[in-house]
Amino acid sequence: MKTFTLFASVAALAVAFAAPAFAANMEARFGNTMLGTRPDGTTIKMYYNKDHSFTGELKAGGSDTVYEAKGTWRLVGGKLCVTPEGGTADHPAPENCAALKGSKVGDTWQTEVPGTDGKPVVQTIEIVKGR
Repeated sequence: MKTFTLFASVAALAVAFAAPAFAANMEARFGNTMLGTRPDGTTIKMYYNKDHSFTGELKAGGSDTVYEAKGTWRLVGGKLCVTPEGGTADHPAPENCAALKGSKVGDTWQTEVPGTDGKPVVQTIEIVKGR
């Protein structure tokens, strides 16, 4: 697997798994998989941990290459904020925030995110049991 170093993209992917719902919380994410799918076959799997870290992988539609992502998360006023690992002292990886969505395994929603070409695409997200 290759390291996925496009910091803004990783952060956008991670917060895409956040976006408002009644009683949304992080508990449903721990020990489970946040699965995102796009019309072009791209899949994103995110794994949030209680220690405020996350890992994930992105596989572009039609490709066997898997890109890894990891970083930290925090809750700020009902929003999930994520910061991917990496960057430099001069250009740290950006933190991105979105309203938290999803409260139990099986919850599904759609959100618009930047595609691999930078253009917006609709992504379906589901909280899937297990890792």
